[in-house]
Amino acid sequence: MPLSVRQLADMVGATFTGDGATVIHSAAPIEFAGPGQITFLSNPAYKKYMETTGASAIVVAPGVPVSHCCAVIAANPYLTFSKIIDLLYPPVYEESWGVHPTAVTAASAVIPDRVQIGPGVVIEAEVTIGEGTVIMAGCFIGRKTTVGGNCRLAPHVTIMHECKIGNNVVIHAGTVIGSDGFGFAPTEPGQEYRKIKQVGWVEVGDNVEIGANVTVDRGAIGPTVIERGVKIDNLVMIAHNVRIGENSIIIAQVGISGSSKLGKSVILAGQVGLVGHIEIGDGAVVGAQSGVSKSLEGGKVYFGYPARPIMETTRIEACLRRLPDLVKKVADLERRLNDKD
Repeated sequence: MPLSVRQLADMVGATFTGDGATVIHSAAPIEFAGPGQITFLSNPAYKKYMETTGASAIVVAPGVPVSHCCAVIAANPYLTFSKIIDLLYPPVYEESWGVHPTAVTAASAVIPDRVQIGPGVVIEAEVTIGEGTVIMAGCFIGRKTTVGGNCRLAPHVTIMHECKIGNNVVIHAGTVIGSDGFGFAPTEPGQEYRKIKQVGWVEVGDNVEIGANVTVDRGAIGPTVIERGVKIDNLVMIAHNVRIGENSIIIAQVGISGSSKLGKSVILAGQVGLVGHIEIGDGAVVGAQSGVSKSLEGGKVYFGYPARPIMETTRIEACLRRLPDLVKKVADLERRLNDKD
């Protein structure tokens, strides 16, 4: 959907410099962009491409000089660029309300007229679907589950029985909500474990987005809860009875063990692992590949294995880098002492 620089700036509430009549038809990364494309600069690491980019327009913060093309100026370039993307790229799939003839829906399911149910979808008994929701091919919705309004379920999403999904929730392909938690009781030494029946459920709040191939286990007793505004990347594992606070960010390959509690606006970077039954305070940030073995206070940045406040971990790492030289010095001192003897 081609738009001029002037139109784009007006529609996202930004200002611009350069020829406002310049037509933009698509977006591209700053290092690869060409004529007719718009890009953005928010990370200083990409400033080196400013003078070489072939883009017709760049979204930048106030005070960033742009001389060879148009500039769209906004206090938050990344956020503004995301709004421009929405304008340039209409939805991939058109909304077409109705139930595909190959879908299987229980007679007791509540399905309003303004929904889209794709091919091969299975909706079990006593399910309730909200208006404006799109459920794409191959999805499964288990009995007594509630899915709110204006949700988007990508192909092959599975939501097991008695789960509760809020409004404006996006769940990407292959994700499983409400699978059994990992609960087994030992019997006799050396004998098989007895499975503990998982009788809880999963609650997902409004405006949550869950990536592809994520697993969210149902509670053993009571709910696993993902609160309003949480964003979860691909390949994340959330165990039974975990609670994730509002507006938290969980990045790819994180594993959260059972009954852990995350406060509001927590950030777990890629491949972070949490043991069970701990609490992470509001606003805590845990760096990539950290191992969290105990509860953490809110409002701090943590890193390492085990996760410690980042400055403490940095000091420890600095000492470890010096360790080979220290070992050599100790060995030299021992040798000199032995020579004296």
